[in-house]
Amino acid sequence: MKIRIIDIFSELGVLHVSFHSPVGSGTALWSDSVPKAGMNIDMEFDFDEFFSWGNNMTHSSEKTPKITAIANVTYITAELSRGADEECAALNLSDSIILIELDGPPPLASGFVEVRTSRIHLYPTSI
Repeated sequence: MKIRIIDIFSELGVLHVSFHSPVGSGTALWSDSVPKAGMNIDMEFDFDEFFSWGNNMTHSSEKTPKITAIANVTYITAELSRGADEECAALNLSDSIILIELDGPPPLASGFVEVRTSRIHLYPTSI
């Protein structure tokens, strides 16, 4: 997904960025050399946690992908695609697919969900 770097900051010695994307804005851990504010970069999203239905993943009545940050939590609305493997699934977020790990199967195999996370890692795709 293409993002625009808004701000760069260090928190407890770990590099973070604030970003804006076509589906919203958020903050994430940065996993590359220090970027510059204003850069447009194609990124891969990675979530550093397991998702559990009713805990940090719920059904969404919204049918439009979006990213919203409130305090230190990022809310992502995306379409869930689950295969036969009950331990992982994919989130379709606009033009990106994000693989997630599940802590048990959700009650639906597909449809829009909202996930909440406080640890997003961004990796440049070099595209």
